[in-house]
Amino acid sequence: KAPASDSSSLTPARREEEEQEGRVEMRSGRERTMKSTMKKTTTSTARRRRRPAAEGPMKGAPRLGLNLALTGVIFLSPAMVLMLDDHGLLTKTRNAFVASASKWSERQNPTGTQRLPYLEEKVFLRHVNSRLPRYKAVFQKEAQRRGIPWKLLASQAYQESRWNPRAVSPTGVRGIMMLTRNTSSSYGIQNRLDPQASIHGGARHLSRLLRQLPPEVTEPDRTWIALAAYNVGMGHVKDARMLASRLGKDPNRWSGLREVLPLLAQKEYYKTLPHRYARGWEPVQYVRRIRGYWALLKQNYQGPEVPVTPQL
Repeated sequence: KAPASDSSSLTPARREEEEQEGRVEMRSGRERTMKSTMKKTTTSTARRRRRPAAEGPMKGAPRLGLNLALTGVIFLSPAMVLMLDDHGLLTKTRNAFVASASKWSERQNPTGTQRLPYLEEKVFLRHVNSRLPRYKAVFQKEAQRRGIPWKLLASQAYQESRWNPRAVSPTGVRGIMMLTRNTSSSYGIQNRLDPQASIHGGARHLSRLLRQLPPEVTEPDRTWIALAAYNVGMGHVKDARMLASRLGKDPNRWSGLREVLPLLAQKEYYKTLPHRYARGWEPVQYVRRIRGYWALLKQNYQGPEVPVTPQL
């Protein structure tokens, strides 16, 4: 057995040679460790990218009211969205259309109104098949009595509650037509969560708002302005018409009022008006969405739209 080498007995040249070999071996070991770590990291990242996203109903997903998800869609990331299913449960799904659904599309539909985002149209059409049939006859009956197109009334109800008869807002409005306590009391409605009673009250209220507008306001502007009054109140609509006249816009046209209504939230304007502050941008969005839903219903439901003479 060869005796172990003693560094003290080595010549200076041999000692320097062994030290150099040790440094080379140490450096090679560090490089191998770094390469192995980088390979593991790259593999792990690739696996995460390839891993399919979980789909289907989420465990413990709560039932949601109208105000938690106005469009029925919540964006989790550019790749995933949450959508409300027919039972009011959140469902996680892939989002292949985020580019077109994240903002209002510039496309125009045959009626000339601005189209809704793709995903919102998809959810709406799904609800047309799953929810609307339960209340279609009631919409038709009440709309016919009030001289209102039933598809318009149904579109308004969808904007209000997504055709959910048990919808409740933090502000206290509730039901499929989202009636306030005062409005429902004025029409003798005891239970706002009763869909038939709520649709009856909503149709009567919209009909009354249509009659309150002056005769110089003609269709279709009359309908759009009455819908805005349903949302924000007739008092604020009168303020907007007054302000439109001051600003040189036509108070009898919706095209003028939709530009003026958001100004009701600015102090320099609302402080000079009788009914003061209002979130004036909300009725503009409200009417725009109803027009979009109405256009989709016209395209997907055949049959007469014009009702018989109303019974006022």
